[in-house]
Amino acid sequence: MRIAYTSDLHVDISQRNWELVPYLAEVLKIVDPDVFVIAGDVSPELGDLEYALDCFASLRCPKLFIPGNQDIWVLSEEMQNLGHDSYEKYYFFLPEVCRRNGFVPLWMEPQVFKGVGFAGSIGWYDHTHGTGTAAVAFPRDYHYLLDSIWNDMRWACWTDISTMVAEGGAPVKRVDFEVAREFNYRLDQDIEGLSRDAAVREVVVITHYPPFDELSVEGIPFPGSRETGGVLFAHDKVTVSISGHIHDRRDILVRNIRAVRCPVGYLRREHQKYHEVVKNCLEVIHLIDGEDLLPKERA
Repeated sequence: MRIAYTSDLHVDISQRNWELVPYLAEVLKIVDPDVFVIAGDVSPELGDLEYALDCFASLRCPKLFIPGNQDIWVLSEEMQNLGHDSYEKYYFFLPEVCRRNGFVPLWMEPQVFKGVGFAGSIGWYDHTHGTGTAAVAFPRDYHYLLDSIWNDMRWACWTDISTMVAEGGAPVKRVDFEVAREFNYRLDQDIEGLSRDAAVREVVVITHYPPFDELSVEGIPFPGSRETGGVLFAHDKVTVSISGHIHDRRDILVRNIRAVRCPVGYLRREHQKYHEVVKNCLEVIHLIDGEDLLPKERA
């Protein structure tokens, strides 16, 4: 099985990001994978996501999508105060856009193709948003992660419904570790269901946030939930982890799990040749009875 994957298209960031997507789709027609994966962060705007997913309409293979943190932002404090939140996007609006454009909302619908199970989740994180985090502590190329933390504080709105029961009660956001625990629990259930299927020989797990410390960047606190990694390690059939969020490529072995990411990121002015960009933001792995054909020297 040939699995093509990418993440962090960020079509709302720049014209170059927007224009890259149809070019990427044309390259994928040539690659002709068995499965195509987007591991989150396309845009906070549903119209942008619709555009991006529609670009892959002619790709004739199963297409899987997992949201990133920016995909679930609710970019209106007025709408948040009216009760519209990230759960609404995660469980209703985003799945609708996926299905309408031929993508499987994997966090809602685990899949099995040719004996390989696929499960997914946004992942989230269980650290607190420390106000003492200094921008200078972040390597310059990764300052966008610091910006993401502050934007999540404002626009990621996982509402505690119980606070809205009382008449006139204002919505209150759930704390991050509760959200991460909820998503990890559901992911664990999905993987368990796949693992019990005798026809499934191995499981590929797709998350937006990295599940392992080894996928971190030096000088930056781990941006995910370590419990997510624990969920993956708890299931012997999990052989591959695909993630995103951090804008660099990784291809490493963590215990017995191959952990990879291949993001687009924020394209700058110097990124002018799209064929060169695609070389760095699209990867294919081959699975054959639990083994893949590609070398693991990238790290």
